[in-house]
Amino acid sequence: MSVTSIVRKDLADAGRSKMLWAVVILVVLPTAGATGLLAVSTDEAAPKVFTLAFQLGIATLPIVALLLAKGAITGERDSGSLRLLLGLPPARRDVLLGKLVGRTVLMLIATLMGGLVTALVVVALLGSGVTLVMPFVGLLGLMGLAFVGLGIGISAASASDTRATVVAVGAYMLLVALWNLLYSGIQRAAAAVGLADGAAQPGWLDLVGIVPPNRAAAVAFDAIVSGRTFVVDPIGSLWLPVVIMIAWLIIPAAVGYRQFRAADLG
Repeated sequence: MSVTSIVRKDLADAGRSKMLWAVVILVVLPTAGATGLLAVSTDEAAPKVFTLAFQLGIATLPIVALLLAKGAITGERDSGSLRLLLGLPPARRDVLLGKLVGRTVLMLIATLMGGLVTALVVVALLGSGVTLVMPFVGLLGLMGLAFVGLGIGISAASASDTRATVVAVGAYMLLVALWNLLYSGIQRAAAAVGLADGAAQPGWLDLVGIVPPNRAAAVAFDAIVSGRTFVVDPIGSLWLPVVIMIAWLIIPAAVGYRQFRAADLG
């Protein structure tokens, strides 16, 4: 069974289980609904409304992406179908690549649909902001794929779906829910040991601040809204945050594969 066959199987399984539509609903309802209410209840301009909608998206989409991806391999491992799948035989690398592509396609479809609906709600209600539709949808989509890569890496490295769920939720808490607190602690620690002073924050600390994919996406979208797409400072520009999100798509999956390749599937 090739990578393409595994992708098709994963998409077919998701379709039969209504997974795709569940993900679409989880993406559309919070972002489009809340953004529509915001657009009709505020006199803010379209860029500000888009920015607020983007902030909502980067808070909700990561947990959807992680939960979508975390069971891609462990679900089949727990059910015993993974041993059957590997007996056909695809290599473990093909299984991981097939699952990665399949889940990224699912997440991309859901995010593009949800992001497009949200963007069109803003444009329809405010009558402006058309130029921000593509960056809004595209960067939300790329951020979603980054968290899918992390989720696939967690699934590949975990011995059970329960363990993958715990790690995925922990990753969400660390990178999204508690990142402000964690980053403040890093800043204070850097100042305490003399690696940073109160006058100016060093560049490496700014870089640490945008390591999470959701933070990188926020910086990238702000760069577009503010017209700083190609500024000299890479941390405040578009290209470096995009590179960070692509790295999150690839590196965790590669690390997870190393664990998966050596795992005893029993």
